[in-house]
Amino acid sequence: MSSDPIENALKADFEALTDRLERDRFAERMLFKLGAQRRARLGVVAFAGGLGAAFAASQFTGVVSALARTLGAAATPELTSAGLSPYFLAAFMLGGALVATTLVLRQDF
Repeated sequence: MSSDPIENALKADFEALTDRLERDRFAERMLFKLGAQRRARLGVVAFAGGLGAAFAASQFTGVVSALARTLGAAATPELTSAGLSPYFLAAFMLGGALVATTLVLRQDF
């Protein structure tokens, strides 16, 4: 039990400083700023992905016609009746590109 006035003054100052720092919310603000950078990056990636999907969709008919010419000679009636159509293959190719992009982006986020 100290009765020294200097110790009491220092103790009161340290308690006041501790109270002020507890109300400072520095950690919450810093985490929000770091999260904002991540959210901004995710927004840019989502925009780029949407733009890429729009370009891919615009090329879909060209991919289908190229696959139709390629499959035209190789397609047997059994394959076409099983659902092997140029539209299905083009959608499968675009889906594969989407999955590959997702696997790459998963490492970044």
